[in-house]
Amino acid sequence: MPFATDTEEIVAGYAKHLSYSDVRQVAHAIDTGAAITVEYIATSGNRTVRTLSDLEPDPPYLDAWCHLRDAERVFTLSRIHSVMSVMPE
Repeated sequence: MPFATDTEEIVAGYAKHLSYSDVRQVAHAIDTGAAITVEYIATSGNRTVRTLSDLEPDPPYLDAWCHLRDAERVFTLSRIHSVMSVMPE
C-alpha cells in the first residue's frame, strides 16, 4: 500500500505490526504536533496506555512528552501496540 507521506513510511518501517490506519494516525500526530493516546508495551512486557505529545521521530525511537509521567520519554516505535485516539490540535 502506498504511503501518503514520508513520515507514514518511516513509522510503518519500524512499527511493522501497526495497522495502516494506526500508522497514519501516528504519522499525522508527528507531522501536525497533535497529541496521541497509544497502547504501549514496556520492556517489562506490561501494557500501558500513554498520551504522548511533541512527537519527534528518531528511528527506531520516538521522542515524546509522556503525559502519564509528566516528562520527556523515549519510546520504541515497534512497542506501540495500537493507537487509541488522536487529540484535536
